[in-house]
This record gives sequence, structure tokens and C-alpha cells, in this order.
Amino acid sequence: MVPARCSLVTLGVDDVARSKAFYRSLGWQTGVDMDDFAVLRTSGPLIALYPLTDMSRDTGDEVPTARERRVHLAINLGSPTEVDDAVTEFMAAGAALLRAPGAAEWGGYTSIVADPDGHAWEIAHNPGWPLDADGLPQLP
Repeated sequence: MVPARCSLVTLGVDDVARSKAFYRSLGWQTGVDMDDFAVLRTSGPLIALYPLTDMSRDTGDEVPTARERRVHLAINLGSPTEVDDAVTEFMAAGAALLRAPGAAEWGGYTSIVADPDGHAWEIAHNPGWPLDADGLPQLP
């Protein structure tokens, strides 16, 4: 059974530096801080800031206008096999496959599916982010 949790919410942004500055001004802390990617710590799911153009490349669609901004929900799992199994379950429930499971350039294993309303879910295994007892990723 796919665990009922959300591990990471990815926001497609025009300017990662500007977005980091905004969230930092709210007092949010970064756990991963790179020029083109950042992850904010929250008391719930992690919040990732990712270039909107890269997000559109990953899902194979056009870059949305400001009025069409998107959010990717993510669930991190303990292994590539768990990712494959979860993708199978999502698909059986009626999800559309946007990106087949496979190795990612950042060293993990990932897939992207869409629910019946088109909301994208990344299902991923990141060996650099071990999961705690609640299944939430722990940043280095």
C-alpha cells in the first residue's frame, strides 16, 4: 500500500534566488541551498524551490504562464523498488504516467505521475535523504 503522506512540495519558480530571499524573510530555514535548487525545512513536508523551466522539461509540457503556475507533490520512499511498486499502484488507481521510473541526474531514482485532475506527484528514492520513522526525508 502507498503510504498516505506528502514528503516534499516543489514550487516552480521564475527565480530561485528571489524565492529563497522571500522565504528566508519569513524566517524559514534552508536545508539544501544551491544556485538552482533549494529545500526549505518545515514542520511538515519539505518545500523545494525549483526553476519553472526545469519543472516543465521534467514533465514534458510547456512552461505555464504566471496564472497557470504549478506545484508538484512528492513522496519519498526507501528504495527504487518501492518507487516502482508505488508507481504501479498509482497507475492502477487511474494516474497518468508523465515520467517513467528511472535514474535521476541527482543520483536518485524517480518517476512522475498525475492524478485524475492532473496534479503531478513525484515518487522518488533519494539515497542522500534517509527517511525518519514517520517516512519524512531527513536532510544532511
